[in-house]
Amino acid sequence: MIQSGAVTALRIDPTRIRETAAGVMEDLHLPGLAIGVVSGDDLVYAEGFGFADIETRRPYEPHLRQRIGSITKTMVSLCVMALVDEGRLSLDDRITELLPDISFQGPATALAVRHLLTHTGGLGEAPNLEDIKQPFRFLFSDEKATGALADAYPNGITIEVPPGTRWAYANHGFSLLGEIVSRLERAPMAEVLERRVFRPLGMASSDNLDRLHPDLSTGYQQAATPEQRQQLEAMGVQLETGEPVDGYNMRGKYLGVWGNGAQGAVQSTVPDMARYASALLRRGGGIVRPETFAEMTRAHWRADERLPGWGLGFEVRSFFGEPAFAHGGGVFGGWNTQLAVFPRLDAAVIAHVNLMHDETQRKVFPAIIGAVLGRMYVPPDVPLSTELLEGLPGVYELEMPGPLTQFRPMSTCGRVMVRRDGETLTLYSRRGPWRPGFALRAADASQPDLLVLDTGDPAPPYIIAMQDGAERVKGLRFGLCAMYRNEALEPWS
Repeated sequence: MIQSGAVTALRIDPTRIRETAAGVMEDLHLPGLAIGVVSGDDLVYAEGFGFADIETRRPYEPHLRQRIGSITKTMVSLCVMALVDEGRLSLDDRITELLPDISFQGPATALAVRHLLTHTGGLGEAPNLEDIKQPFRFLFSDEKATGALADAYPNGITIEVPPGTRWAYANHGFSLLGEIVSRLERAPMAEVLERRVFRPLGMASSDNLDRLHPDLSTGYQQAATPEQRQQLEAMGVQLETGEPVDGYNMRGKYLGVWGNGAQGAVQSTVPDMARYASALLRRGGGIVRPETFAEMTRAHWRADERLPGWGLGFEVRSFFGEPAFAHGGGVFGGWNTQLAVFPRLDAAVIAHVNLMHDETQRKVFPAIIGAVLGRMYVPPDVPLSTELLEGLPGVYELEMPGPLTQFRPMSTCGRVMVRRDGETLTLYSRRGPWRPGFALRAADASQPDLLVLDTGDPAPPYIIAMQDGAERVKGLRFGLCAMYRNEALEPWS
């Protein structure tokens, strides 16, 4: 749980926010960007940059709609926990009993509601191994899914590892949660969200209908580099092709979110998301009991307090040393969104970008949050210990079995290798943004196992060097996943 402690008022500098926004717009050639800053019950800053539609030169104003993607999951989680508050559902209820018409393979007997909320259910990116070559066809579609959810899983769903033993982001878990909520409420998920979230909070420009709207920003994509294209093809993603409309951005294709939309079908605006953030700052805003909301924002899965964890529907982490609960959202075709809530500051930050680009989560949103908080990453000046210089070099890989639950890190990173050159260490990945290699630095003299990967991003990732009983490095922990040394693997060039 995020401990609120003494609330410190947030003092924002609009000039700094504007300069930061202008910088990331130029660096990444973003089509448009909208930013909102909440303090208590008030939207104290809202501004748009660039274009909601490049071709018509429509400015990206904060009141325009954005596809917020997986931030939808936090709203669905609130609906789940409201049913728990009402005694109609329990975190320990078994999924196989709640959804008896859906078949499961593997150790599914223990799969419970809490596992789906925390992404620890043992589900993967695709329902089954035979679907892994095109996993995202089960999430986005040209045609809206109709019929029973069970019909969408004709071969059932594979539980790859025992529930509660591994964290793996699972969109299908929220499809199942949405189905459970819909059945208990006897209404589509869109109606449930309208009744339980949007209407009570006054979010008149938000819905879960997943359809084109006159006020929806146009989604864009950018041409992939050969490295990005190879990575996306490994994930079964085919990018749209066409001529950029401004030299950089090409119009994306609107694909509907598959199933009941519980994974990420909501559209909203900066002012509406500000109302939502204010409700979260008020410990659930009446949607759930305050003590229930406190439980939702407590880390239920966290391997190390210094790294991000996961609550009941929310990521639990810090930005620039400030505790937060948060969620991001991306939608194929051209939208990326971030919501970060800071209880100690009684504040929240919302950022909408109408571009599908993996750099937004690493470069845009941390930069905006840093500008709002008035904080920035300062590279540490701490020498690496002799133990790490000697013990870290080697090749590390993910735990298996894992084609389903390890699909994301396998596709975006693969194995990693650490090499020593004198008094420096460099980490390389098989694919993805770390492939060129970045320096591993000691992050804190008082915590010799805490490292930072010096990527040059506004908020570079922290890494834990895991040791065995003999204090030998056995693995590396990256946020919510870990890799372990394999002495049989040869370093690559």
